[in-house]
Parts: sequence; C-alpha cells; structure tokens
Amino acid sequence: MTLLMPFISGFNIAVSVKSIGLFMKVLTNILAQMLVMVLMLAMLVLLPGCSSLSETEKADEDLDSIGQDIVEMIDVPASEKQAMADKASIAFPKNKTKIKSNLYLEQAQQRLANVPAHVLTQYKQALLLMKNKQWQAAEQLLDKVLLSQPQLSGAYVNKALILVNQKQLNRANKQLDKALAVNEINPYAHQLKGRVARLNGQFAQAEKSYLEALSIWPEYLEAQINLAILLELYRGRLLEARKYYISYLVLQPEDVQVQRWLAGVEIKIKRAGLALPEEIEDESLLSPVTDSVSNVSGEG
Repeated sequence: MTLLMPFISGFNIAVSVKSIGLFMKVLTNILAQMLVMVLMLAMLVLLPGCSSLSETEKADEDLDSIGQDIVEMIDVPASEKQAMADKASIAFPKNKTKIKSNLYLEQAQQRLANVPAHVLTQYKQALLLMKNKQWQAAEQLLDKVLLSQPQLSGAYVNKALILVNQKQLNRANKQLDKALAVNEINPYAHQLKGRVARLNGQFAQAEKSYLEALSIWPEYLEAQINLAILLELYRGRLLEARKYYISYLVLQPEDVQVQRWLAGVEIKIKRAGLALPEEIEDESLLSPVTDSVSNVSGEG
C-alpha cells in the first residue's frame, strides 16, 4: 500500500491538472463568445454614428466642389447675368411660382461696370488659378484686384475660400468680415461664414449665417443643403432639416445623394416617434425662408 501512494498521488495531481485545463478551456470559450457579443452590440450602437460621419465627410467633399462654383458666380459678366435672369423666369410645373431672385447678383453688375478691364482680367485669372488649386498665386492676384478695387466684396470671399482650403479658418473669417463690411447682402459671404462657423464647432452661429444667406437668396442651393446637414447632424432638429432637403430637391430633383439623405432623415424622424408632415402640394411653400432684404444699395 505504501508503494502505491506515490502513484495514487501522481494520478490525483494529473486528474486535477486535466480538470483545471478543461475548466480553463471552457472559460476561454465563454469569454470569447461574450467578447463577440459585446463587439456586435457596440457595432449596432456605433453604426448610426458612423453613417452620419460618412455623410458629413461626403457632404464636405461635395461642398468643396460647390465652393469652386461659388467662386465662379460671385461677380458675373453681363452675358452670364442675362442667362441667370432667363433661368429665374422659369416656372414650376404645378403652381407657376417663379424662382426667387438673388439680390446680390441683381446689383453686382452695377458695381462691375466701373471696374477697369485689366482688373477684371486679373480677377478671372485668379479664379482659374483657384480652380487649379494654385492658392498662393491666386491670393496674390486677388490682393492686386483689391488694391485697385477694394469695393469688390467677391474678391474677399475668394480669398476666404482659399484660406478655408488651407485650413486657416480664423484668417478666412476675417476676410469674410471684410466682404460683409463692403457689401452686407453678399450671400456667398454669409454662406461661407456659416461653413467656417460649423468647422469651428459654432453651430448656432453657422445656422444664423446660413439663414442670412437664404434671406438674401431663398433658392441658394449650397446654403439650403448646408443648413439641412447642420440641423440634422449637429442641431438634432430633424423636421426642420427635412424641409431644407425638400427645398433643395425642388430645384435639384435629380440629385441622388440628397435624395438618400432625405430618406435617411425621414427614417430618423419615424424612429424618434415624430410624425412626418403631410405632403405639400404648393411648391412655393417648400422654401422655409420667404422674407427678402429690401432697400439696399447696389454693390458688387
């Protein structure tokens, strides 16, 4: 019996080790399954946020290209202005409501009439440089333009746009303040000022600036879509955001990306337990901003 004791003790130890190993294996499997479940739950929670962020990034990409269009439109020659006037006479199919005008563009030509031809040439060259992202050369030309014609608020907006592309938001904001000091009804200045405010996390100021732009030009597409994104993602006002998405799509019905964003915000509205407003037949009521600025002097 004494001779068997070491063998029995060794057997007990082996059994214990095996039991512990089996227990650890089971425990490891349980922990692995729990980890998978936690990760899945985390993904479900984070996916809406990730979707919103990707929408914002995509919107920013679109706004970058839109920014180039803004540069083109700030001070337009007579032929382009006439084309815009013709476009403004196009009626909506249902109620024959005309597109509201842009007060700034209506009056910009008066100021441009007094600008020397060589300065206009420099201005156009600066725009071309901006389109090619030659920021420094474009800024130098705009400085020459402003030295000769400091009343051209559009040149300040272009300089601000250059600075936004260079991530110099504070300097950009100062240029926009100069633009508005020269001409307070420049909707492009207000719109870009709103974008700078949003990038700085100043969401209330961004909303105010977008609304200022829309009070001057109610059909300003960039201001409409920027305000819709702001209200949805940063202000949490889904019903108001939906109005601006719809207003944008009235003028750009083929924009598939914005159609998706509208569908997305409507899903969020339903999930929040809110009722979608009834469809509006009169398209003139779709634009949330109906007031216009009056009694202003004409400037470029």
